[in-house]
Amino acid sequence: MKLNKTTTTIISFALGTVMFTTTAIAQVLSKSGYDQLKDSVKYTAESCTTKLSSYTMDTSVSLKDNGTVIYSENSLNKVDVSNGTEESISNRVEGSTKSGNYNYFDKKGSISKYNEENVYHTTEYTSPRESGASKNPFKEQRADDMEKIADALVGNLKDAVVVTENSDGTKTLSGSLSEAQIPALVNAVVSFQSKNEFGNRSNNPNDDSNMPKITKDVFVKEVKGNMVTTKEGFIQNVLGSGVISGKDDSGKDHKLTFELLVKMTGINSTKVSKPDLTGKKVERNIEQDHSKLSNPEKYIGKYKSDILMEKDAKFIKIGERFIDVTAVDEKGISGRHYEEYAKGYEEYAKDKKDFKFDTKFDKEQFGGEFNATSASKENVKGHISIIQDSAKIYFNTGENISGNIINDDQYSKVFN
Repeated sequence: MKLNKTTTTIISFALGTVMFTTTAIAQVLSKSGYDQLKDSVKYTAESCTTKLSSYTMDTSVSLKDNGTVIYSENSLNKVDVSNGTEESISNRVEGSTKSGNYNYFDKKGSISKYNEENVYHTTEYTSPRESGASKNPFKEQRADDMEKIADALVGNLKDAVVVTENSDGTKTLSGSLSEAQIPALVNAVVSFQSKNEFGNRSNNPNDDSNMPKITKDVFVKEVKGNMVTTKEGFIQNVLGSGVISGKDDSGKDHKLTFELLVKMTGINSTKVSKPDLTGKKVERNIEQDHSKLSNPEKYIGKYKSDILMEKDAKFIKIGERFIDVTAVDEKGISGRHYEEYAKGYEEYAKDKKDFKFDTKFDKEQFGGEFNATSASKENVKGHISIIQDSAKIYFNTGENISGNIINDDQYSKVFN
């Protein structure tokens, strides 16, 4: 089963609520304990991306409505950091529907099998790719900002967690927050999100997910959590839960319980093997690496876009805009832009539309801003980008179009 957009959003919200549990626990530690926990989280992330040769992560998630399980998912993820390979198996139950997925990844390609399909979908990469598991989230650009937001959400709670140092050097961090301890800001955010996601749930009669439609009196009832780390600070397991209370449109009370369990095992001993597809039904695909501009010379040539006008309650073509691309490489693109109008519409032609451009691509994008001088010596600013895997180019000068003129910023390549 492929989850629909609404259900996927609901599950994402459920996971987010559970993650609030562990975030809250992190923030309510004393300063020294808080620093220790943050060090453990960052140490674990760094270890999983650079220090360990392999590991296995076992994750279980469940959502209950008034004690009845309405969604559950178990996933087993094996990661071979040294060889850049991953394998994941997931199984979920949503309402009366059961489903499961299989995924394998290495630098050369990926293999997927969805639900009960008897087909393996393979994708071959045109150039080697790095595993997503090799990226440390704490080194992402917005990591510091997210940490500050978490600090602001929880506030000054400091005494709800007990930090136990065990005789073997390991640590157990555990605690809970009751309804009265939940900050008003957190309740406001959760209430808004739950009404937005759960309240907008589809009324499709074929939807058997049993997801409640909560719209009133939403608040966080409690959160609990437990985390165990090794003596080096590596996280071994996390157990978190959160309870949200609310009512549906009919006034019925709902108590939604989210539970999350994560275990890290197979440290430096996990094996990831590529599945043998001999005798299996396989659908093959070759996928381009969009981080690179393959065969840039294929983008050289003429492109055009129709100039339209709305007249007498109809669209009519009054001319064409052209781009002559004369050079393209990994660093940039250059050429000329000009317009041609049909007889009777020459009055719309302007010298400023005829200019040459030379654009340097932005980092990790094959597009960029340009400054040019038109034939009438006017300054022209705009943006150009290559639409990969197509014979089209996006080109915009930011000009306000007056009257009934209609311009299309996508130019298609002209073939003789």
